[in-house]
Amino acid sequence: MKVMPKNNWISFVNKLINEDDSEVFGVKTKGQKFVFGELDSATELRLDYDVTILPPKKYFLPPCEDLMKFDISKQFGVEEVPDRTKRILIGVHPYDLIAIQQMDKVYLGDNPDDNYKIRRENTLIIASDILNISKYSFAASMDSLTFDSGFDLLVTDIGDCVVITVGSEAGRTLLAKYGVSEDATSFDVSQVERHRENLPSKYQKKVNIAKEEWAEHLISNYDHSVWEERSNKCLECGSCVLVCPTCYCYDVDDSMSINMADGVRTRTWDGCLLKDFTKVGSGEIFRETLLERYRHRIFRKGHYIPERFDFVACVGCGRCVSGCLPDIADPSEIMNTIAVAPGPLSIPEISESTVQSPLLIPQAATIKRMEKMTEYETLFEIEKDDHTPLNHLPGQFVEVSIFGIGEAPISISSPPGSTSFELVVRAVGDVTKKLHAMSPGDKIGIRGPLGHGFDVDELEGKNLLFIAGGLGIVPMRSLFNYVVENRNDFNEVTVLYGCKEPNELLFREEIRQWYQRDDIVKKLAVNKVPEGQQWNGDIGVITTLIPKVKFNPKNTTAIVVGPPIMYRYVLRELKNIGMPDENILLSLERKMKCGVGKCGHCQINGVYVCREGPVYRYSEMKDLPEAFT
Repeated sequence: MKVMPKNNWISFVNKLINEDDSEVFGVKTKGQKFVFGELDSATELRLDYDVTILPPKKYFLPPCEDLMKFDISKQFGVEEVPDRTKRILIGVHPYDLIAIQQMDKVYLGDNPDDNYKIRRENTLIIASDILNISKYSFAASMDSLTFDSGFDLLVTDIGDCVVITVGSEAGRTLLAKYGVSEDATSFDVSQVERHRENLPSKYQKKVNIAKEEWAEHLISNYDHSVWEERSNKCLECGSCVLVCPTCYCYDVDDSMSINMADGVRTRTWDGCLLKDFTKVGSGEIFRETLLERYRHRIFRKGHYIPERFDFVACVGCGRCVSGCLPDIADPSEIMNTIAVAPGPLSIPEISESTVQSPLLIPQAATIKRMEKMTEYETLFEIEKDDHTPLNHLPGQFVEVSIFGIGEAPISISSPPGSTSFELVVRAVGDVTKKLHAMSPGDKIGIRGPLGHGFDVDELEGKNLLFIAGGLGIVPMRSLFNYVVENRNDFNEVTVLYGCKEPNELLFREEIRQWYQRDDIVKKLAVNKVPEGQQWNGDIGVITTLIPKVKFNPKNTTAIVVGPPIMYRYVLRELKNIGMPDENILLSLERKMKCGVGKCGHCQINGVYVCREGPVYRYSEMKDLPEAFT
């Protein structure tokens, strides 16, 4: 440890501001509160603050940042815009440093985020021990009062001087270059230790159960009355998640310049308390009630994230408490309310996946062919401009990018094995409608393949029952056509396909080819036949077809893909005839903005559809309350 008199400390900070080539940010006053902001002088710096309005995560994951620039007047004009600004942060409290280390696991672990990584590498952190405590904080209960790593320098104000702990070689160099210090005496060290030892007793708010036990108590209290009681008062403002140092969800949008020739793709903070957080292009909202969204916020912190990353995503800073007008956001009060014996609830095994780098920058691709299929659906044949195959598995998806409009997840509809691939797109949102207005030869962006697809090796030699409803035939076709192309590798194959009315039927020519084969059992149904439309198949919902085909449910694997409402009835029918849960494969739809398990929109309880899905076994998902609502 090193020690500096206060005047040397002030001189050190002023030299950082005036002589170093980094931007220097520290804690300063804003009215009666405190914020991280750029320092003009060391006299602005406040190490005696309790908590800042926003956490320092804003310097690594900004509230709004440009991911890329694009120029639509060019064939595929895209430019990365990384922020390489060098920064020094002064006064970061232990709980915020722990939150940054949690963010590191998310953004620097699997599929590292390039923008976050660059900012993290270009930022030095001068941390500060806590001097004053917010009345809203319960950091003592979250073991987030002290830390011994993750900083470059750590400052402890002990009155007439500051004691500095060196945490990195970069910190040592900075101190030697701009500071005048001496080795700390044993008395100086003892003062620091005494200060830290006395901190826990000064906290008024406490959590009555250890953070390691949060998940157990949440699991057993999924239907506790506390969720309804508190969510009834919620204003849906999202303040609790926006001020949180451990919330990392985001949204991505395109905006055009006034010349309508170029623009930027921006990433902005987003939150699971907001109603449209899970809304997909077709209009479904998968966590529609406020109760569901309110509960999800706490479960995400105390159960879902610990299951995935092995840390509780709450550091007890108290920002959510102080920012909540109806006073219902406090995690400590919620956990104290539900502190009872645990019960069972599990989530599927978390999968590892690797995607292209850079993570969020699309690859150039060209529309080779377009084929109108119905009034609303068009088939697109796409090829990447580098002419390499997509190397996808049946059931995976890609993020389709149209600069100036945005991105949308689209299921791959063709089997693997070609340098081009096919997408069938329904015109329901901005991206898909713009895609329909394009022509062969036009450029789009592609990210992927993404997600967990069907394990074709595991399906070999088995009896297969395909059940597709509506647009569900599109992702199913990727696997079905693979099976047809490799028909000798599989046993009995049955396909059931239903849609609302005959005019909505997709892949008509391919269906005619089904009926020319005697090695496939096939049944088609529509809900109704409007006047003027022709139909020779069954009439009724998709479940009416299941009793009309013969198969042994014990040794048959069902592949079920369709709209959310379909699953409930098809699953019930399959269970009624005795099909084991592990024999049912599903492809689930959710909003998938980033496609790599970071933005948070696609969560089903603790599962990311874009990572662990969209293909699941029913046995993995049946106990997750949000999966089939």
